[in-house]
Amino acid sequence: MLPRSRILAVLGLGLGLALVVWGTLAPSFLISDARLPLNLSHTTLTLRDEKATTRVVGKDLVVQAPVTRQFHTEILPPSDNVSATVRVGVTDMRESLQKDLDRLISASVWSYSIDRRTGAATSQATMTDQLASPTRSVTIDGQWLKFPTDAEKTTYEVFDVTLRKTLPAVFTEETVKEGRTLYRYRQEIQPTNVAQLYHSVLNTTTFRDGESTTPGYLFHSGTRDWLVDQKTGLVVDVEEKIDDYFGDAEGVKREDVLTFNGKVSEERVSELLHQASGVSDGKTARVINYVVLAVGVILTIVGAAGAFWPRKR
Repeated sequence: MLPRSRILAVLGLGLGLALVVWGTLAPSFLISDARLPLNLSHTTLTLRDEKATTRVVGKDLVVQAPVTRQFHTEILPPSDNVSATVRVGVTDMRESLQKDLDRLISASVWSYSIDRRTGAATSQATMTDQLASPTRSVTIDGQWLKFPTDAEKTTYEVFDVTLRKTLPAVFTEETVKEGRTLYRYRQEIQPTNVAQLYHSVLNTTTFRDGESTTPGYLFHSGTRDWLVDQKTGLVVDVEEKIDDYFGDAEGVKREDVLTFNGKVSEERVSELLHQASGVSDGKTARVINYVVLAVGVILTIVGAAGAFWPRKR
């Protein structure tokens, strides 16, 4: 019969090996960074401009009134530790004494999957922008409403919903707000003929000069600043200065479509910052895993020595 000391050594060896295996394999299935959580409470970004200028769709009428631009994100199944399926609703709404349909400037719904750590799209997006219309497939070659975890001071390709393509968002500054490090990224949108990118009844018009007519095209231009929580990559604020207009083939401006200088309210920014502070960066899990691995190594060495070391007869 084996002596008790050797039995304990063998048990310690077995436990140590089990802990080493756990410590080695755990990083492959435990979340050890601040990737996109699947249970966020605040998933809506609302930008507001009190004095926006908008053209009423289908009417030769330009209105100055408050306008809200909203990005509402839902996280849907299937989602796992690596990727998430998201649905993003984008609406521009005029606040004026009109019927709801007349106050709605534009609306679209986008569904696609993203990498939870980088925020980059991992599938084509399906989108619809008209009731009862067929969906369209759009490629998103980069990020949109989620930047990489542990964001860097670099340039990211970020989606523009009007152009339906990505544009460079260049790092411009680092700030601290409510104890969170924020990175600002700026998109410079040069006047771009949207009608040359995709077909839509909203992308063209007709200019009437007396008895003659000439075609007009929607041009999109402006700047957009993304304020991103550096640790999580969550967007906490957006500032836009957009000038959309109908111009001729050379891009000369003829008619206003949308002038919008909007940003997220301070109250909402504070809520989003508080939410970002509650996202785990995996540090505790990493420390525990290192401790488990270290204990496992020690138990394995001590157990092996006790189990196999020659004993005096």
